[in-house]
Amino acid sequence: MEELPIGAPIPKQLEGEFHNLSCMPDWGVGCHTAVSNLPFVNFFAVPRRLPPRLAPARWWGVIARIVFDANGNVLWKQVGIDDGQYHQDLSVSILVRKDANLFDPCENWSVAKHPGYSSSRAMRTGALVVEISPDTNRDLVHRAFEVRLECLNSIPGCTTLGDIAPAAWQDSHYHPENEEQFYQQWSESCRERRSGHRGK
Repeated sequence: MEELPIGAPIPKQLEGEFHNLSCMPDWGVGCHTAVSNLPFVNFFAVPRRLPPRLAPARWWGVIARIVFDANGNVLWKQVGIDDGQYHQDLSVSILVRKDANLFDPCENWSVAKHPGYSSSRAMRTGALVVEISPDTNRDLVHRAFEVRLECLNSIPGCTTLGDIAPAAWQDSHYHPENEEQFYQQWSESCRERRSGHRGK
């Protein structure tokens, strides 16, 4: 998934890795493949109806989605990792898409630090949401896709989402001891820009 290009068809050398996709005609659903430790039931069915746990470990699922435009080019792609902690959101969502806002520092504090990359917490649930542009540098792409799934099958489960996506989890937090000066400069700069837009 990390290497799949945006804005082009699936390269022939990668077609074999995506032969088992389930596809829907709706652009908002696109194609997907999923794995889960939940037998006989679609973990990602809507609405969510997870059965009682049969073992101390949580139910979990991992899903990869690819959405195409009318010409068969990849419009966006997403990896979702869920251990059932949040009813409304995937526990960790990594979305790759072209979006000018991902290079606008005043749209998001995280983007101000890392242009083309945003890591934040969902407002209502606290789930981890990572958005990344395919045009950002490769180090940030690797950082976004740094995931560890070992805790999903452990008895204590994943204590925090940092157990699943350590780099993105760290990036979603504000660290005043290291970033206060940068934050103040960012806040003042964006306030001036917004004031200038209102004055026009």
